[in-house]
Amino acid sequence: MTPGSNAVRVHQLAMGAIYVFHLISVATPTGAVSLWVHIRQRRMENRIMSPRLGWIGDPLPDTAEWLAPYPYPDAGPRGQWLADRYPHTLRVLHPAYLDTDGESQPVTWAQIAAAVGTEMTVGAQLSEIVGAWFPETTGLPDPSATIEGTFDTAPEMGSLPPELINVLFNHFDDAQAGLFWTGWGEFLDEPIRGSALVSEGPDGLDYQVVTTTRSSTQSATRMRTPNFWWPADHTWCAATGIDEVDTLVVSTDLGRLESVHANPALETQLYSR
Repeated sequence: MTPGSNAVRVHQLAMGAIYVFHLISVATPTGAVSLWVHIRQRRMENRIMSPRLGWIGDPLPDTAEWLAPYPYPDAGPRGQWLADRYPHTLRVLHPAYLDTDGESQPVTWAQIAAAVGTEMTVGAQLSEIVGAWFPETTGLPDPSATIEGTFDTAPEMGSLPPELINVLFNHFDDAQAGLFWTGWGEFLDEPIRGSALVSEGPDGLDYQVVTTTRSSTQSATRMRTPNFWWPADHTWCAATGIDEVDTLVVSTDLGRLESVHANPALETQLYSR
């Protein structure tokens, strides 16, 4: 479960973001699956305020045991991920980007859907929306596919984009613990040290257990969010699949999710299962 060393694609905007696509092999019960995962690396980091919440290794697995066996997040309208515990779901859609006069501007999924002339529905995947622009393509388009004049850089995969981390933290500032997929490794802005490891199982994904730090001076991972994160009372849980371009927050508190849904800085979908 490590990035393929001989399979890399690079897409760079003139003055904004750099995307590096890595071919990652993930073991599953039916064999290895290869997927392209991209990490958006900005050349102008000083434009993004460092998130005030950081993540450091937790040497004990205790805080993560409640989530075992760490099922891959699927909380669509018909998805059953943690549905027995959390009836309400907020889906944060990671923006795509368009280089305009040397500036990388966010593009919403709704804007992309309007540009290609397709309907934006609850639970729709970006690949399905973009696929409407390539009707003769067999299957879903390549994850690096773009549409000229609409967006030229795909959304952040496997994490909230850096510019939205503080926005969501402001709504979920009681976050306490989480899990980072071990495959991120060198792509984290700060290595995670001394963490316990948990696993889906013999053929599943492995994760590093982390806890939060609110000290601005402590070395911590800040520019990516964990693949799972939650508060001490487990009243909500946020998750981003390693190859997903949206972040899910499931909760028992509909009112709390409604307040996030009303934030104009985020493109979200809200539904109950």
